Amino acid sequence: MANADPKCNQRQARYILTTLCDFILEIVAVFFGVLGAFELDNYRDRKAEDKERVRVLGLIRREVDSNKHILDGMVLVEKDEVIGVPTSRPMRNIWEGITSKLAILTNYELLEEATLLYFDLANLDGILDMYREHVGEYHYVSLEEKARMEPTLRSQRTHYVSYIEQTVLPQIPKVLKLIDAELAGKTPKIERVPSRNEGKHVP
Repeated sequence: MANADPKCNQRQARYILTTLCDFILEIVAVFFGVLGAFELDNYRDRKAEDKERVRVLGLIRREVDSNKHILDGMVLVEKDEVIGVPTSRPMRNIWEGITSKLAILTNYELLEEATLLYFDLANLDGILDMYREHVGEYHYVSLEEKARMEPTLRSQRTHYVSYIEQTVLPQIPKVLKLIDAELAGKTPKIERVPSRNEGKHVP
């Protein structure tokens, strides 16, 4: 049996090696292509999420700031001697409308403080509804009945004005400060800390 041509064997070996290298390079190229596509998609998702976070924060800030002016006005007007129904009420439409999007807020301190603020605003609405109902009755009773009701109405008004001044208004600067810091990129993303209301009974 004749010996194989060494040159032929070398050509075959080079061909096999070249083919194998091309195959490996193709696999590597496909792998990095797919990886790059995933990274590009992730980058786009992160950019879209960041943009939505800024939009949501801006909406919340606008409503909170508007509520500050409304509440300041309520305190000023309701301290006079006339018994009447408040013409302005704090707003919660934006907060309630974006509840499903709150998961994109990664700053749990901001989320907690904003939630507490809107909880306080909801409580204030309940207090005002009760006061409004009693004032409505007040306007349709006799003078004697009016005189009997006035101390109660004034007490109720003092109560909700005090609630605004001592509970709601002090919470607003905290929320605005956290929102502004978040928008400026100065607030670190922190792990969730227990709420100061956890473990307490809320009536």
